[in-house]
Amino acid sequence: MTPLVIILGPKGAGRRATARVLAENAWPEGKHIRIFQEARDSDGSTDTWQFQNQQALIPAPGDETAAILITHGGLPMIEQMEALHRTLQPGSLDAPWQLQRIITVVDCPLTQRHPDVEKWYESCIHFSDTVIFRQRWELPGAWASQFLRPYQDDFYPCLFMNFLKNGQLPNVMQAVEGAPLRRTHIFDEIDAVDEMEFDEDNLPSEPFDLVRQPDKYFARDELGRRKILVPDITEVLRQEGRL
Repeated sequence: MTPLVIILGPKGAGRRATARVLAENAWPEGKHIRIFQEARDSDGSTDTWQFQNQQALIPAPGDETAAILITHGGLPMIEQMEALHRTLQPGSLDAPWQLQRIITVVDCPLTQRHPDVEKWYESCIHFSDTVIFRQRWELPGAWASQFLRPYQDDFYPCLFMNFLKNGQLPNVMQAVEGAPLRRTHIFDEIDAVDEMEFDEDNLPSEPFDLVRQPDKYFARDELGRRKILVPDITEVLRQEGRL
């Protein structure tokens, strides 16, 4: 299976530029790294994938060492992640792609201007191994400290990194290498029993089904509604001239 990196973030956040920096610097020189943009969000400079009818359609691997997939920055992120989860089929030997990293690109100025965007990023960071701040130097240090505090207080395992003013990432290989650091385990191959965390003081008294629970952002109630609602930032992006 060919390694796949997924990049999350809203339109205009610098996702394409981040993907190119990673492709050029995060793997050994000479390696072919393929980049996919969602077809309706593409600038025509890379290959494309499609999100349609709640399905993620990704072209088959070729001769690339790895690939970077950029989600559509103006469509609901949770629906895209759920579709990508179905396509990638964690644990399946038949899946052509193996998820290596999920990276969120944080547009610092946009996030500071709009509280809904900061709230929207919570779901992205839940899925992320690496979180990359862009244009952090434009804002006071107090803003970054306030943004990071909930994740630090809740011991999020993901790696936080900053783009430098020269457009580069320090320790860039760390962004794509290593064991998973994301809060969610939905993309990992884990036995359902392991998720239940049984011990001698916490044993079930009745029969139970060994079925993996959905990620909390994928979970729905008996009427099919999302149990956790993520803010819709479409109007924010429209106000900012990004749609």
